[in-house]
Amino acid sequence: MTALPGAPGPLRTERLTLRPLTADDGPALLRFRGDPDATRYLSHAALSPAENTARLRTALAAAEASTAEWFNIGWAIELRASGEVIGDGRTWNTADPRLPAPGRIPADAASLGYILHPEHHGLGLGREAAAALVGWLFAGGSRTVFAGVYEPNLPSRRLLEGLGFEPDRYFTAAEDTAGKELPSWRYRLDRSW
Repeated sequence: MTALPGAPGPLRTERLTLRPLTADDGPALLRFRGDPDATRYLSHAALSPAENTARLRTALAAAEASTAEWFNIGWAIELRASGEVIGDGRTWNTADPRLPAPGRIPADAASLGYILHPEHHGLGLGREAAAALVGWLFAGGSRTVFAGVYEPNLPSRRLLEGLGFEPDRYFTAAEDTAGKELPSWRYRLDRSW
């Protein structure tokens, strides 16, 4: 993998700013990470305030330890018009950059995750954010981007397919490691240039 395009700076789209998470983002993240509707198809249940704080600390430590070769970066998704944090994203190629080890994907690949507060679903904002993060990963040298989605999460599956992702691998409910007991798909998008 070639170097990522510098330290993660803000990514701007027509309606959004994506920037690295900060410690001050905790209350905003809890608005959706603590919401059972928002987390229904995430790898965790709704978070308590303490769980949210711990999760944010872990994300900040991973981002701090990230390098051009091994990274795990959390992104706040803000509305440009108001600065309100309405979601977050994550781009990574290792769980912990301090002890880098490739996951179940090739070395020149990365993974993408995202969540938006339910109040902002259905407006194309998730697609806008995901497209910006995919562009950032491809500009940094990733040849393939993977994203996991639970099978019943049709809006997220449509979002990925709209960006050109294709189903890559199916996992049965019995293979679910997050305890949701739902089947899921791993999607992939290969860089075309």
